[in-house]
Amino acid sequence: MSMLETRRGSIALSVGIVALMLVAGFAVMGSRWSGPSSAVAAPLTPSGLRAALTPAATCGQSAVALGSASSYAALSGTGVTSTGATSLTGDVGVSPGTSVTGFPPGTYTGTKNVGNTASAAAEAALTVAYNDAAGRSNCAVTVAGNIGGQTLTPGLYKSTSSLAISSGDLTLSGGGNPNGIFVFQVASAFTTTSGRAVVLSNGAQAGNVFWQIGSSATIGTTSTVQGTLLAYASISMLSGSHLNGRALARTGDVTLSATAIVVPTTSSAATYPVTFTEAGLTAGTSWSVTFNGVLASSTTTTLDFTVVAGSYAFGLGAVAGFIPSPASGTTTVTNAPVSQTITFTAGTPATYSITFSETGLASGTSWSVTFNGVLKSSTTATVVFTGSDGTNGYSVGASTGYDSNPSFGSVTVNGAAVGQAITFTSSSGTGGGPGPSTPGGASAGTPTWMWALLGIAVLAILAAVIAGALLMRRRKQAQ
Repeated sequence: MSMLETRRGSIALSVGIVALMLVAGFAVMGSRWSGPSSAVAAPLTPSGLRAALTPAATCGQSAVALGSASSYAALSGTGVTSTGATSLTGDVGVSPGTSVTGFPPGTYTGTKNVGNTASAAAEAALTVAYNDAAGRSNCAVTVAGNIGGQTLTPGLYKSTSSLAISSGDLTLSGGGNPNGIFVFQVASAFTTTSGRAVVLSNGAQAGNVFWQIGSSATIGTTSTVQGTLLAYASISMLSGSHLNGRALARTGDVTLSATAIVVPTTSSAATYPVTFTEAGLTAGTSWSVTFNGVLASSTTTTLDFTVVAGSYAFGLGAVAGFIPSPASGTTTVTNAPVSQTITFTAGTPATYSITFSETGLASGTSWSVTFNGVLKSSTTATVVFTGSDGTNGYSVGASTGYDSNPSFGSVTVNGAAVGQAITFTSSSGTGGGPGPSTPGGASAGTPTWMWALLGIAVLAILAAVIAGALLMRRRKQAQ
């Protein structure tokens, strides 16, 4: 064999080794670059909890003006389709589309406007209302994933992706203020699973609830939702679902199946301020009050709430080194402003156990609770804290594959130990799908240049194999 052939053999062997090293390097780097297949939305942090429960007097929203769209139970840019015994209390309209089907057997109490001036004006008003709701930002609280099992007070809630009520019902508490406004900004889809409900309590009204949805809404079978749906695309209400509000879709269809929609009426009620004033704390010390289920804090000497006439329970949050008096009680509002003085004195208050007990988790599963800013976790059925008289917030940490109910709230200690039950249910649809595509077609998390490197490595291996085969052939011929 000639010197040239020997050299060619060495080159082929070297190329093969280098190619194999490139493939191995790519495999290692690819594993480091690839991300997790799915993500679990983090629960509200203690600071998020505090923001979520801030009273409407501090982070109030104005109602979303619907204009000429306000009388419509169902309004679509393309078409309204009904099957079965749908019942609409209000108008039905389409513009610029002209398709309305399923009436009868479906019924409506108002006017049907199809491709006319009235429906065009209603769609124009819907666009203005949608942009108003989407453009709000003051005092926004971030929410994510499943918000079932939670209790929310008036305010602005923002989701940067989809939002669901998929495990447990969502409670909207007016905190004693029927004029409180709820605005939900949903960046993409809004869904409820079968049998879920949005529940109104403490004076909340359906006419003061608005859902701005960046894509489409799907209301599950027999689900009940409160408020006006402002969807950019379509709205689908599945069999037996109920909406105390409006189904207003800008660019897509409104699809109804034996659905009941009632356009809500909203009543304004006289409200009165309730002011808590503290004495005895060092200037700038943070203190908090939970009033009618609404938690608020301050570093000044006053805290303000707004409610209609009635009687309301309150509880003071713990302040290290001080004892509040009274630590809890009831305030009665009778058509006039009310003031409540809280006196703090230095000392160490008596403490009691606060026990969180879980059901529903598989044995040995880790779970956690943050109470009054302290995080504890456990693999048993209980998490225990120690606290003094007063009201403090808690949030339940995420456990992979499970939803908690409730996921946050407050606990009041009043001279005795307290227990709080937490129920976990198996999550639905927890599997992660493929990541978004890159311009080159690779999955997200794998840079395009690495795919190019893999291609070069494969070609180098092929070249080495071919060169080696030619060398063996020439060697046989020489023999």
